[in-house]
Amino acid sequence: MAIINNLKNNVKPSKWEQVYEDEETISIWKYDSNISTSGPIEVDIKYKKGYAHPLDRKKKTLGELAKEARKESKLKKSKS
Repeated sequence: MAIINNLKNNVKPSKWEQVYEDEETISIWKYDSNISTSGPIEVDIKYKKGYAHPLDRKKKTLGELAKEARKESKLKKSKS
């Protein structure tokens, strides 16, 4: 009954949540119009199992890249 009364009086809820989900994360945006009318007051981001942040991966040095390039060129020469 409370929901029907709110719709009749055109009263918007003052607190609500919006959930967004993609392949890697679940984001919960929490709103409270009593505190802020311009955006969310809190955003919770939860990462799913198996997620690896791109910056956590080891970067290759120039020396490692050069060695790989040499190996690839040797393999191409041997196949020809």
